[in-house]
Amino acid sequence: MTNHNLPDKATVPFILTALGVEEERLRAQGIAPETLATIYNDFVQRQQELNTIGAQVIATLQQAREVHVLRYRVKDPLHLLRKVIRKKDEYPERSIDGLNYMDWINDLVGVRAIHLYKEAWRTTGQFIQDVWELKRPPIAYVHPEEDKAVVQQYQEAGFDIRPHSNGYRALHYVISTQPYKQRYYIEIQLRTLFEEGWSEIDHAIRYPDQHCNAIVRDLLTILNRFTGQADSIATFIQIMLEQIQTRIPLSMEQHHLLQDQLAALPITEEERQKLLQHLKRLSAGDQTP
Repeated sequence: MTNHNLPDKATVPFILTALGVEEERLRAQGIAPETLATIYNDFVQRQQELNTIGAQVIATLQQAREVHVLRYRVKDPLHLLRKVIRKKDEYPERSIDGLNYMDWINDLVGVRAIHLYKEAWRTTGQFIQDVWELKRPPIAYVHPEEDKAVVQQYQEAGFDIRPHSNGYRALHYVISTQPYKQRYYIEIQLRTLFEEGWSEIDHAIRYPDQHCNAIVRDLLTILNRFTGQADSIATFIQIMLEQIQTRIPLSMEQHHLLQDQLAALPITEEERQKLLQHLKRLSAGDQTP
């Protein structure tokens, strides 16, 4: 997890060169380069402890039954300094230094919990809140044109709703943990397998310093739309499997509900009519393959 190409102890000249910033610009922003060096050197000394904490969080989340894949990372020291600079831009009144940066930066360790199905956020989110204290209400990053019913579900569950201009979708929980003397804040992100694939591609192109041109941005937008559509189909598959496994004929209300969900799927009319025929068979109690 540690970047072995970086020094264990940084000097101000190294920090300025590695970040590609001028000392005058930092000082005009209210940041002393010496402070960045102090944060860097303190953080590097904590990386082994943070790796241990990340592994502990992963081990705990493995008990959440609907989590499909778990991974974690400890923040890169230079990425941490860039985030400190961005936070100072965002909140100029804040004083971030080598003693309090751990209180301001919520993702020194970042954990991703990946689900197969969209609705799994409910049980995993509840598991997280049962195990850990949250630093703040969870955040739901949604597409600007997200389904209103989905947004309402998040609101009712206490999420801070934040539409994301790039179409990023994920649920972010910031937990408080203190297995040793120091308290740390860890960010846990919940997303589906499809959302993770899109996010990885988008992240590789946009973060932290790269800029993409108009055609790449448009292609990422199209890929994001396909991601949402794939999750919709996966959810419908899950619903149908549960219904088939119960071996109980569909009620009229269930039939109409599934019809409405089927109508919203991004498929051709021929595919839709074929699925409607299957749905009619299920409503009649026909469970044959």
